Amino acid sequence: MRRLAMVAVVALLAPMAFETANAQGPDTLVGTWRQVSGKFNGKEFRQPEGVTLIKHITPTQFMFVDYDKDGKVTDAFGGTYSLKGGAYEETPLYGTGDVHGLKGKPQSFRCRVEGNRWYHSGTLSGGATLEEVWEREEPGRGR
Repeated sequence: MRRLAMVAVVALLAPMAFETANAQGPDTLVGTWRQVSGKFNGKEFRQPEGVTLIKHITPTQFMFVDYDKDGKVTDAFGGTYSLKGGAYEETPLYGTGDVHGLKGKPQSFRCRVEGNRWYHSGTLSGGATLEEVWEREEPGRGR
């Protein structure tokens, strides 16, 4: 019985140990993130009521999408990214409209992850400054 209890404890704690060990690894950003705040050229911007901004990060690609309360996508783009230490760079390669004039141009940011929050800031290739805070979406938690 004691051995069974130890096996159960190890099984419960192993995923937490794995997450802690990989907190600063190359997969730090992999997952789904919801934007919780942002500044554009130093001024705070808020999305209209009911609009959600999501960024999906895989080991090699990112995809940004915003959608309204009815699920209608109003903006979307994606491409490749890299993360080296605190340097995050994404290059939009596809999307709706003109992809904000960023298509094919690397966008460089300084970033850090603290707990379930991802902070990044930088200057876009067109000269505008951007500061964003994203919150990790937990598996099984829909919006």
